[in-house]
Amino acid sequence: MARPRPDALALAERYALSMRLPPTRGASGTHAGQGTGASTEFRDHRLYQPGDDVRHLDWRAYARTDQLLLKRYREEVRPTLDLLVDASASMATDPEKEQRAIDLAALFAHAAAADGFYVRVTLLGDRAERPGTDQLFGDGAELVGVRPLVEALAGVRTTSGGLLILISDFLSPHAAPSLVRGLRAGRVALVQVLSAWDAEPEVGGSVRLVDAETQDEVELVLDRTTVDRYLERLGRLNAGLAEEARRRGGLFASLRADDDLETSCGVLLDRGILGPAS
Repeated sequence: MARPRPDALALAERYALSMRLPPTRGASGTHAGQGTGASTEFRDHRLYQPGDDVRHLDWRAYARTDQLLLKRYREEVRPTLDLLVDASASMATDPEKEQRAIDLAALFAHAAAADGFYVRVTLLGDRAERPGTDQLFGDGAELVGVRPLVEALAGVRTTSGGLLILISDFLSPHAAPSLVRGLRAGRVALVQVLSAWDAEPEVGGSVRLVDAETQDEVELVLDRTTVDRYLERLGRLNAGLAEEARRRGGLFASLRADDDLETSCGVLLDRGILGPAS
């Protein structure tokens, strides 16, 4: 069981989701009105007055200015973030990889909630589980599933007009289009988390690889040719994921778990998934 580290929640105070939803009309849309309400398009601050809804207080601004300020937004329906976390055992083959996946999930959830999103977390294990954000922040999650990602995603319902972030290593025999074909959202971000070995296996020696989900085994000699072929396949997979994200109006980022969390946030900032908090 991995729990979010305190620095993940601390970093969340510095970032917001940079992706924005396309304007739509209807009960579940995000069509901007002329007044102020509960959208994610920030307008301005005003001083808190007795009787105001404390849920709109900007605690980040309070920490900076020591003033109680309310955020005012353009009038929209409250947006939704579907946060999908690959809870298969392959995500826990390396302690740093498992920890990074949980830290990122907590960071995204915390940053989105602070910006007024309704956050719905789904753990994609042997069955879909939906812990509340408080449970995610406090208890973390156990990544032990054996069901392939493509099957776990098949039964998940998401908000067609909302934001969706999927955290996974995406190391699957299935091609990128079949992995994300069923995802429905206004904007999609695919966030890949790789261990150091996933990203760059060392040349030399032989290894016995055991599939974390199927327990199938294969013996490999890690010569230069074998490693180069693996890296070529990984490159094709990631190019496919980036293309599929783009086709859905979204973004793709690949992160290494052996980098520190702030470095990972820098990559997400460069990719346009995160932005600075207002």
